[in-house]
Amino acid sequence: MNNFVNCEWLFNNIKDSYLFIIDCRFDLFDASYGKKAYENSHIKNAYYLDINEDFCGKKGVHGGARPVADCNLLGEKLSNLGIRMDSKIVVYDDKLYSSPRAWWQLKYMGYENVFVLNGGFSEWKKKGFPISIDNPMERGEGVFKTNIKEAMYADIDYVKKALDDEDKALVDSRNEKRYTGEYEPLYHKKGHIKGAINIPYEKSIDENGKVKDEYILKENFKILEGKKEIITYCGSGIEAAINYIVLDEIGYKVRLYAGSVSDYISYDENELVTGKNV
Repeated sequence: MNNFVNCEWLFNNIKDSYLFIIDCRFDLFDASYGKKAYENSHIKNAYYLDINEDFCGKKGVHGGARPVADCNLLGEKLSNLGIRMDSKIVVYDDKLYSSPRAWWQLKYMGYENVFVLNGGFSEWKKKGFPISIDNPMERGEGVFKTNIKEAMYADIDYVKKALDDEDKALVDSRNEKRYTGEYEPLYHKKGHIKGAINIPYEKSIDENGKVKDEYILKENFKILEGKKEIITYCGSGIEAAINYIVLDEIGYKVRLYAGSVSDYISYDENELVTGKNV
């Protein structure tokens, strides 16, 4: 795998001075969860960075509930930890949910060697590998040089143009009930962007929070064969990042619509459609 490492690899490399581990545990409905979970226990030597506060930007009128982070601000924080552009960075959450968004943000900023821990903290504990309650010291003397990968990102204008392009596909990464509008717990409009294909992120992750085998992933996304570019979205760019990293893993060219539905419906003229795509 190109985008993931397993617990054994991380354990065997944990003393590498060029390796940095970032805990980014997160709960969609409890903003305080990640920090509390980290303080309770975390992978030894792991730093904590918050999905909402660090890996996403401040919410505004537009841009969605979790916009792209302020790259200079995040870059400064990472530099203070000692991270350079070529450092090895492993991000993890409880299983496999929020860490792909952190991975995406770091890759978007130009960090070269970023990986998600397959199975997350749950798998790490199951293996009996070392955990801690201590905060590691910041190492300092890191370097951030702006090298934004614009081809990884889609804004609302790009998405709207893509809807009329047969070479591109828009993938709604949420579960079917949110896609069809049968259930919507967060936003004032329900349903999906017209023309979007529903491929729930859960189809690619097993019950242990691990990415499924490549042949299963390719089968899950078979409907996209022949498309030159895929744009993933969800509610606020968390679940869409899971589909992003998986699609990237199996060779697709992908963009993340980070603002997702929460950005799309912030424009009054934009409506969602309900039911299944026809």
